[in-house]
Amino acid sequence: MRPQTLRFGDLRLTGVSRAGVETWLRVHPPGLAFDVGRGPVQLAGARYLFVTHGHLDHSLGVPYVLSQRSLHRTESTEVYCPRQVAGELEALVRAAERLEQASYDYRLTGLASGDRVPVGKDLTVEAFATDHVVPSLGFHLLRRRRHLRAEYRGLPGPEIAALRERGEEVTETAEEIALSYCGDTGPGVFDDEPRLFASRVLVVECTFLGDDLRQKGSRYKHLHLEDLAAVGDRFGDGDLVLIHLSQRHRPEELLRSAEERLPALAGRIHVLIGEEG
Repeated sequence: MRPQTLRFGDLRLTGVSRAGVETWLRVHPPGLAFDVGRGPVQLAGARYLFVTHGHLDHSLGVPYVLSQRSLHRTESTEVYCPRQVAGELEALVRAAERLEQASYDYRLTGLASGDRVPVGKDLTVEAFATDHVVPSLGFHLLRRRRHLRAEYRGLPGPEIAALRERGEEVTETAEEIALSYCGDTGPGVFDDEPRLFASRVLVVECTFLGDDLRQKGSRYKHLHLEDLAAVGDRFGDGDLVLIHLSQRHRPEELLRSAEERLPALAGRIHVLIGEEG
């Protein structure tokens, strides 16, 4: 499948996501990757790789991306994954180095829920726990912005300048969740991480549709559309990006069904699967 791109203000998302095939997402700014699929060439420019869990449709490409980056002598790559699988992922990378008789320039770090990684000016990634059948994490992309303090809003510019000259602190720093990426997860994530509903862009799986697949989602800890409908009244005013659709379904079927079941979000629901061909 060819990558698909979505834009939300200055945020650009490019990726592919089909359940059981591969999932990866390139995020600009700052140019990091959430999951790496089978190792697309589009990720060779990503210095930071955040892997949600060890299933191969999300993690198999780590050695190939590291190989490509080392081949082209780019800067060292930072790889992050759940702490419980860091040893296994390191072993996979070491095996690839032996196969290629090469040495990759990287550092692999295991994370736990709540851990933070600076990824650029005023940008930080924070890990959070998800609800899957293997150890897994999701990631928030946090952005710090400076705002005029509430008590000074509405004042003319010259008055604000005068306050600054007198040494008054007229601004304050606020942190917003610019993007949340859940990877593979069951519905427990919504109770465990309620900040998801405040994200400006929430990227979340919707693997299954239809009554006949309701139990399949529960068994394998994947989201069914009805799981999203059950929390529909908790979503804020951000955008919802649906990924990881089962090959049983068509993207247009997902979009149509999601807008029917989540009417309050109509116009803010997007599907990122990839383009056929």
